[in-house]
Amino acid sequence: MRRVCTWFFGVLLFLAGCAVQPPTRVPQEVEPVIRVGLVWGKRSVEFSMEASFQITSHDGTFIARGMRGHRWQAGVKSSIPGKTVYVLVAASMSSMETAQSMVREIEQKGFDVFIWPVGKQLRIGGNVVSDSRTYRVCLKKLFEDETAAARYRDAVWHRVETFVARRKVREAEGVICLKNLENGQVFESTKPILVRGAAVTLYDVPVGVGYHWERQETRTYPETVSFRLDNDGNLAAVNIVSLETYLLGVVPSEMPEGFPLEALKAQAVAARTEALAKWGVSHPADPFDVCASVHCQVYSGLTKQAPSTARAVRETRGLVLWKDGSVCNAVYSAVCGGHGEDVERVWSGNPKSYLEGSYDGPGSLQRYGSLSDERNLKRWIDDDPPAYCNTRRGRVPTTLEYTKKYFRWEVRYTQEELQRIVREKTGQDVGAILDLVPLERGVSGRIVRLKIVGRRGSFYVDRELEIRKMLSSNTLWSSCFYVVKRGWRSEIPGEFVLKGAGWGHGVGMCQTGAAMMALRGVRFDRILKHYYQGIEIRRLF
Repeated sequence: MRRVCTWFFGVLLFLAGCAVQPPTRVPQEVEPVIRVGLVWGKRSVEFSMEASFQITSHDGTFIARGMRGHRWQAGVKSSIPGKTVYVLVAASMSSMETAQSMVREIEQKGFDVFIWPVGKQLRIGGNVVSDSRTYRVCLKKLFEDETAAARYRDAVWHRVETFVARRKVREAEGVICLKNLENGQVFESTKPILVRGAAVTLYDVPVGVGYHWERQETRTYPETVSFRLDNDGNLAAVNIVSLETYLLGVVPSEMPEGFPLEALKAQAVAARTEALAKWGVSHPADPFDVCASVHCQVYSGLTKQAPSTARAVRETRGLVLWKDGSVCNAVYSAVCGGHGEDVERVWSGNPKSYLEGSYDGPGSLQRYGSLSDERNLKRWIDDDPPAYCNTRRGRVPTTLEYTKKYFRWEVRYTQEELQRIVREKTGQDVGAILDLVPLERGVSGRIVRLKIVGRRGSFYVDRELEIRKMLSSNTLWSSCFYVVKRGWRSEIPGEFVLKGAGWGHGVGMCQTGAAMMALRGVRFDRILKHYYQGIEIRRLF
């Protein structure tokens, strides 16, 4: 990958007026290497290589050479799953000292406890760029299954409040087998096996699991790929690449290559930042740092790389969003629907000043009022506000045409269809569904708590994504919607119409809004500062 020297890149940014911290003079070797989970939970996967390659053990010891074009199978010959237990966490503290103080407090209530450090500190060039370390104070009583842990939690809640967490106590063990399907050649190892020296093509890779685009694809990845056991004793395929190489496969997977360059550059900075923020946090019990799916960021390796997205990565090399001494949690979504959402209303955790939902436009929303109010929300969805991500107003480039159907949308279910979906997704059978009642909305109008009322009972669904999953065979576009009931039969609605806005959770950068801002001539740094309030843009390497 061609690299632009540090001083020249710095001059370009200065001339472009991009407000970033002056580059730190550190060697390029500080660029981190990231382990990306491509496939896991399978007993085998087939692959081929575009050139001759080496098969080595996890420590680099040479095992054999492989021929170009031959098809191989990596699989688990035998394995013993790793062991996990369930613990009750009474507190999560930011330092060992405060955790020890909490230990004494809980011991006085008659419980034996221990401290469980979780998270990690990530350094680049000797500088701390993120620190997710916390010290969990846990009850010493351990449980083999989650149900037993929950029962004990409920039994002692009046003495100490806790939550259930899963902890890995033993790694999986077993034998990994590599077989050449052309000539029957076999290699086995009790340790991870690496294939390196050429691009790796994996077959039948799961893509978009749980979403409307779910399918299997053949995808090609940069060297090196490690085949190893996951915690359940199944096979995991892990791509080991530099951070910038990883971004070359993320940016075109998360944003169409035909979007304006300044939007692609904003996407590159956000994706780089998000990778560092999720590093070692999203998959603490797995043999990789981040996954290649929507859960972390979609990564397609070499499969979708394009000159425009490669340029966006190259011209923003090392740049990240920075706030309060650490990289930001730079989440983003496809179409916010005209208004962003507060991060704490979508996921659990503390509020973040740079992830507060606001109007995605140059003006204000005073004429609508608070979108958490049901009447205001209906007027908002039925209207056509001049938000940046509203691509329905006027002509837009061909690459943005597909976004028009997401700014405002409508989904219809018959009574029978909705009953079936709810029953399949939740296991709840409440009979004929009488109503879907929003109990709580966020600042964008997204529902964060929903009541499902049936003839035989009611239940509640919390959190934006759970609501979207529960109300669709795949996943609903967003939880910003209101419900119209029609076709009444004996006081039972025969049809439910969901009228909604946006695609995705709505937190952080709106990708469609970023593209429309770029079309208006707004540079990538200003785009980022519109969506992430009060942040700095820094270069880490």
